[in-house]
Amino acid sequence: MKRVTIFCCLIAFISAAAFTGLGKGDGTWEVLKTKNKLSGRSECSFVSTEEGIFLIGGEGPAMTVEDLDLVTLTWVKKAMAPVTMHHLQAVGYNNKIYVLGAFTSGTYPDQASITNVYVYDTQYDMWEIGGDIPADRRRAGAGAAEYKGKLYLVAGITHGHNSGTNGMFDEYDPATKKWKSLPDAPHIRDHAAAVVVGDKLYAIGGRNTSYHEKDNFRAFFSKVELNVDCYDFKKRKWSTLEAKLPMGTGGGTAVNLDGKIYYMGGERAIDSQPNGPQKDTYYYDPAKGGEWIKTADLNEARNGVGGTVHEHKIYIAGGAGGGDIAVEVFNLKEQK
Repeated sequence: MKRVTIFCCLIAFISAAAFTGLGKGDGTWEVLKTKNKLSGRSECSFVSTEEGIFLIGGEGPAMTVEDLDLVTLTWVKKAMAPVTMHHLQAVGYNNKIYVLGAFTSGTYPDQASITNVYVYDTQYDMWEIGGDIPADRRRAGAGAAEYKGKLYLVAGITHGHNSGTNGMFDEYDPATKKWKSLPDAPHIRDHAAAVVVGDKLYAIGGRNTSYHEKDNFRAFFSKVELNVDCYDFKKRKWSTLEAKLPMGTGGGTAVNLDGKIYYMGGERAIDSQPNGPQKDTYYYDPAKGGEWIKTADLNEARNGVGGTVHEHKIYIAGGAGGGDIAVEVFNLKEQK
């Protein structure tokens, strides 16, 4: 009888675990069909706050913020951005969305970076300026993330798509609007992303867009960065993971889903294939270490896509190469 009881308890425990939605990190991408269409945009950012999920920026003229209403499955147009802003990873904090770096004026490859921090208030649907960006720290294509009330910007490129790929690392205090320069990351990269898990920040993906060849200006498409750099906030020290991305891209997006890092999309060129958007999705568990694991591909290849996490699901929107699919949702598989 005792053995039967133990066995039943074990079965109950396994059944409960199957519905936690955590699994090992594998999952599936689902197309979310909204009632109205999203304005086409790439090199944008998708950010979740308590007020909703907001799509920010994109190549072209200044664009409105668009809010994805998950109850009605509609896109709601919000305030117009004060300037053009693209090639950015915006950061949500205290119901505000911060843009610390982006391209704003000029045309490819001669784009200029924004000179101010721009802040979108999701509660009042309005933009404000969050202070000047130091002249020597202005850039786009950088990764950005929040840690204990401070915002961090890592890597990027300073002179459009011409030159200036770097590993710069900065801290921005939204309360005082002050900047602090921190030690550079071990590897330079742009068109990259940043994610915070626990007390560590990870600089992921990207490429060296400053790389050009005499007869091939766009040779940089193949110069993707596979190394993942990690900054320990407690030790105040950089390191590089032993686990490299299996396949790198520039213009992908990265998120923290339940303590695991997911990296997806972006573009790359290889010897046997010209540059183009990709469908790959990989995840890495910092708690366990090991290697990056490939999970389900996106339904459509996407570059310059925005990604965010909301209620234990990954949402991505926008991006070049997405076809008519505006939004995809990543659902974790139930643990067997």
